[in-house]
Amino acid sequence: MTHPHPGKFIVFDGLDGIGKGEGLVGIKEYLVETKQPRILDLEAYWFEMHNHPDFENELIDGKPNPYYLDLSKFDLILSAEPTFVGVGMNIREEITAKNGREYSAQIAAQGFSLDRLILYQRVILPALAAGVDVLQSRSVSTSIVYQPLQSLFEGRDKLSVKDILSLEGNILALENAPDLLGIPTIESAKTVMTRLEKRSKSDNSQYENVDFQIKLKPHYEGKVLRDIFEGAGTAVRYIDAGISVESTREQAVKIYQDLFEK
Repeated sequence: MTHPHPGKFIVFDGLDGIGKGEGLVGIKEYLVETKQPRILDLEAYWFEMHNHPDFENELIDGKPNPYYLDLSKFDLILSAEPTFVGVGMNIREEITAKNGREYSAQIAAQGFSLDRLILYQRVILPALAAGVDVLQSRSVSTSIVYQPLQSLFEGRDKLSVKDILSLEGNILALENAPDLLGIPTIESAKTVMTRLEKRSKSDNSQYENVDFQIKLKPHYEGKVLRDIFEGAGTAVRYIDAGISVESTREQAVKIYQDLFEK
């Protein structure tokens, strides 16, 4: 079953540069227009504070906690994985970066799981329990498809989906699966690589190469990932991201309306 909390949890995942963010932007803008939610942008918070917010401890040792935030002041949280603090920043800047150093799929999977465990404990679960909605780019769905394929590219012993799902952070994530997993799709992974080359943002990620993305594509569109999440109670929906940015956003909003407003 999905998470047992009153807040809505929506995750978009897919190939690098395919339009996950555009789907989330579409839903966010729709909510701003219709409900005017008070928003906590975690990425902005992470870059400013270099830590996760703390929703529980207003004081530490009798002194004001600089990371304390009152959850009652927010209706919507924008989140992403990996995070931009702690383990998440180490993943981005070291483990998956194009830096000439090699880290195995096993190490990457453990890193993602730990980053996820902390994020869920510190932010996602307290927010959902308080009735705050969460829009998030990537989750355990990423680890399920990326790290097994990474292990094959490395020529090491295969890292199975079962191996991924045995890690503590991933167990917690599936025990609190999202209400919606949106997966943008596109006819050719090469089109995604063209988009990546043109965009100003760069993740400097070793995964951003056409061979890897081509082999990754069927895993996002396949039965294994869908069955895992539908078995956890998640609504899995696909979006045609090959039309236009505007269409990607419109399709995401339509899915949101169909699931949560009818």
